[in-house]
Amino acid sequence: LSPAQLDLGTMKQFETRELQVTISNTGDEVLEIRDIETTCGCTIPELAVDELAPGASAVMDIHWNSKTFQGPQRKYIHIYTNDPVQGALDFLITADIKVPLSMEPSQAMIRFRTLQVGETQTMTYTFHSEEVPRLELAPRSWPESLLDIEVKPGSDPQTVLVEFVIRIDAPPGRHREVIKLTSNVPAVPVVSLQADVKLVSDLVVNPERVNLRMVRPEQTLRTVVRVAPYRPGTSFEVTSVEIDIPGLIASVQNSDSESVITLSGQSVAADNELVAANGAVKGTLTIRTTLASVPETTVPVMYMVRR
Repeated sequence: LSPAQLDLGTMKQFETRELQVTISNTGDEVLEIRDIETTCGCTIPELAVDELAPGASAVMDIHWNSKTFQGPQRKYIHIYTNDPVQGALDFLITADIKVPLSMEPSQAMIRFRTLQVGETQTMTYTFHSEEVPRLELAPRSWPESLLDIEVKPGSDPQTVLVEFVIRIDAPPGRHREVIKLTSNVPAVPVVSLQADVKLVSDLVVNPERVNLRMVRPEQTLRTVVRVAPYRPGTSFEVTSVEIDIPGLIASVQNSDSESVITLSGQSVAADNELVAANGAVKGTLTIRTTLASVPETTVPVMYMVRR
């Protein structure tokens, strides 16, 4: 390979480069190019031939995109051939992606582990900018009932730590909420993040919402909802279940480990007054239990009537 590797130096995010590398057959037999793989979708190689005669060469074109990367990057192109001595060649591309405001972790999605209601978890992000003498960040909008945000000084004036803390009184359920921070970096006045949080109560309901999708008028329907304790061994029973969509009946069967609720019946007629303009029928499954901490819980239920 010529060159043996490429260093693209300093780049900006979403900057692209068109590169070329020459593949030469220095052996005495035909060289077969059997496969070319990359470690990242940011690297797209193109080679017009799959065989090289002894002494022949071919140019491989490479399209490289820095995308949303930040900091030092190492990406490889793996070239597989029939060479009995070196059947795989690794072509390395390096670059240093400079951004006005970097963050670590670099993912905009803040993924918390599954928590029980009343538990908390803190995720810390480190922000750094060389565009300003002193970096300033402040919360602008966030789900205040779900988490608290605390901004702390970092190791130097251009670094700031931001802690995202799940509140102990946060409501149960799956939450995906947008968080916005303001910054004094001119190129990045607003930082947009998203929190992914799942909070479960002492009882876990699966699924958390029932969607029967598209159905025909008066079609036979059946699905199940399972209720189980978050902590194995917790004693409970479902005492009653109700569904407020006409045509559907809810029944329950309790066992030592879980309760299985069956929804069965028929979808409503197309001209039923419950059918919305878009064909949606929505209701609620109400579940009552013997567990003191969760005496009642609800599950949204919906389907669409095909007209």
